[in-house]
Amino acid sequence: MTVIDIRNIFTDRNIELVDVTPTHVYYAEEKNNGGHNDLFLLEYNRSTRRERLITNYTLDDPTFVEHIFSFEETMVIILENGSNSLWLIEINKKSGVELNRRKIVCTGEFKNCIALDSEHILIYMAPDSENYAVFEKYKEVTGSDCLCYLYNLKNNQKYFVRSSLIARLGVEGIRIMDVHGQKFAVLLDPFADEDIKENYYREQRWINADIRDNLWLCRLGDLVEELESGTEDISLKSIASADIKALVRYMGTGDEKIYFRAKEFRNGTEKICSYNAFVNTLEVEADISDIKDPDAYFIIDETPFKTFNVTAKDGKYRIKGIVNSEADITYDSSLGRFLICMDNRYVVSEKTVFSKESGDTHTYYYIYDSKLKKHESYECKCHIKGGTVVLY
Repeated sequence: MTVIDIRNIFTDRNIELVDVTPTHVYYAEEKNNGGHNDLFLLEYNRSTRRERLITNYTLDDPTFVEHIFSFEETMVIILENGSNSLWLIEINKKSGVELNRRKIVCTGEFKNCIALDSEHILIYMAPDSENYAVFEKYKEVTGSDCLCYLYNLKNNQKYFVRSSLIARLGVEGIRIMDVHGQKFAVLLDPFADEDIKENYYREQRWINADIRDNLWLCRLGDLVEELESGTEDISLKSIASADIKALVRYMGTGDEKIYFRAKEFRNGTEKICSYNAFVNTLEVEADISDIKDPDAYFIIDETPFKTFNVTAKDGKYRIKGIVNSEADITYDSSLGRFLICMDNRYVVSEKTVFSKESGDTHTYYYIYDSKLKKHESYECKCHIKGGTVVLY
């Protein structure tokens, strides 16, 4: 575990962390100067412990919201105010030079966006009053209440996404993973919330529809090519599927594997499984059918994937690693709720305290060393990525 404490850099500043790499931390700061907002993009060098300004922008529209994506050499900024237009800006991380600036106009009002890679952005648009009828008709045909566009930064072209699956899944249903330099898209396609699906199982004799969870995989390059060509039924590989009698839920990724939870409603069997995207094999990682303690619950670290069984009882938290962790740690609940365990030794926890005197809420983060039985507390913000904890 590595702890980066940059609170002295961020004294009395409103900072949004963008990315944490092995060598740098990237973040954004917005300031109000003389009635207008300035956006600063900054870099913290983990070796020299120095801050560097990459570039800054004056935001002409005070209602702009920024979405910032970080890549190896560039950063992409989307500026939007919930209307039908947005600004896309691409900059070089090292020099701060602006490589691209485009105003993009779409149908509807901005809902969300996701960067598939450094050259391709998916933009999701929701119904507005002017185009409500268009969206209603589209939903009748596709089942999606959003329109989706793919923007290619290399050729500055906007493509309407005809795949109803991509439009329906939205940002929450797409994960990008790297397997030995090859990028894949993992598509999360659950039918509904778990309780709803189990209820359908109980009432299945009255149901004729195909009630199904799906987890899909495709090479990112192939996906982009098909979306740009206007393909409606994109090429996908099924990792896991469950009809009305069972449940499949995505959990995370790590190295070559995609992890998911599979449950059979009839007998209560529940397992954590993995699909290896490099060698195309399925494996059962853990059988969790017998973990039925009412005081227990699961915590997962999505990337790189780890899962823990957490038991809260008698003023203590017991943390036991299930997959990709061998942790077996007990700590006092006064240190707050469990967030993650690193190196099978260090627990990071969070505690929020309300002050009656001031009316303020204070958030504390604790790092507990289970070997030395000692802890440190920090009143600040905290960001965890992989084996790195950033305090700011």
